Amino acid sequence: RDRTAEINKLKDEEQRLLDRLRDFEIEKEKAAAENGTLNVSDDDLIEINVGGKIIAAKRGTLCQWEGTRLEALFSGRWDKKLVRDSNGRMFLDLNG
Repeated sequence: RDRTAEINKLKDEEQRLLDRLRDFEIEKEKAAAENGTLNVSDDDLIEINVGGKIIAAKRGTLCQWEGTRLEALFSGRWDKKLVRDSNGRMFLDLNG
């Protein structure tokens, strides 16, 4: 009997977590629609002005470590909010 009650508690907690994850994904998509670009690909070539030095990398390379700042920054979700140089490249100020 105790085991059944524990299993039911675990199932309820699992459902609660799944609901939270779904809500989080909805919010993430909403933020991407408002602040970024939805149609992105791992094959997109991104040019970045890093303190005056221009580098280029595929989006997938920059986003390969999920949950990191790099992944969040270059995922496309924040493209409209990023600082850009006069040529439209993403600008990262290493001195600031």
